[in-house]
Amino acid sequence: MLHRLGIVGRLAAGLSLLAFAACGGGGTTPSNTSGGGISTMSVSIMDAPFQSSTGTVSAVNIDIAKVELVGNGGNQTLVTFSPSEQINLLNYQTSPFALGTATFPAGQYQQMRFVLDDSSPNNNSVVINGTTYPLSIPSATGMGFGGNTSTDNGDGPGTAGVKVNIGLRAQAGASYGFLIDFNAAESLVATGNGGWIMKPVLVATPQSLAGSISGSVKNVANTAVDNAEILAEQNGQPVNSGVTDANGNFQINALPTGTYTLVIENSWTNLAGQSETATGADGTAPVTVANPVIVTAGQATTVTLSD
Repeated sequence: MLHRLGIVGRLAAGLSLLAFAACGGGGTTPSNTSGGGISTMSVSIMDAPFQSSTGTVSAVNIDIAKVELVGNGGNQTLVTFSPSEQINLLNYQTSPFALGTATFPAGQYQQMRFVLDDSSPNNNSVVINGTTYPLSIPSATGMGFGGNTSTDNGDGPGTAGVKVNIGLRAQAGASYGFLIDFNAAESLVATGNGGWIMKPVLVATPQSLAGSISGSVKNVANTAVDNAEILAEQNGQPVNSGVTDANGNFQINALPTGTYTLVIENSWTNLAGQSETATGADGTAPVTVANPVIVTAGQATTVTLSD
């Protein structure tokens, strides 16, 4: 059953989502671990600041019609919006947008699926230098860090489906919360005819494990490096990323608790295929930060980086 929240309630819920422990552990004591029981799920979504060499990005709009879980027993609906809910991801850079709380059958679920309303050209769109560009969403694409995001044909004409891996074994009686980082900076690519395509890159992290890294990047003259990509890596593999703004500031959301190596990319191509170049950098070669960064659940780790 969906509990749809008002804007204030959604923001508050996003800051206090129920706990989760991956692969069988729940934030509350489960009554059993077999089928037939009911679990509870809370979902929130956010994005880091989005910078692009194509201009000033003031909005990345997505129009959500439904959120569901994809599991062994089929799809389970968590949230429905009628009419669909259009949100500007850039409005939720510090506090997540809480989509709602719902009960669902306990069991194994591989993915969380977002059904977007694509029936009108500007439902899903990006605003650059004051001009709104519709975002087309190709189906049957696999994207994301580690290939964890994919798209499908939605629920029929005028819709698009976006799926992100979660690997959840929900136990009866347990409560779960997921923070979704919709990484717009990695998701958008300009076409040759002046249009834009969204190849979504999502990162889904249990709320009880989620922390973040924020900070700034400066060059040897101690001035800001703009539009550099900052990768948070583990064992040489990116987990999530952020992009510096005009002041050199960046933020990387939805990072599971752990230790990360940061890599600064001054000449880079996002996962959707858009080429970008930093401004103010001392060179174009990647810079691996020597000191590892520790992420703690519920906290933002702050760093200052030299390019």
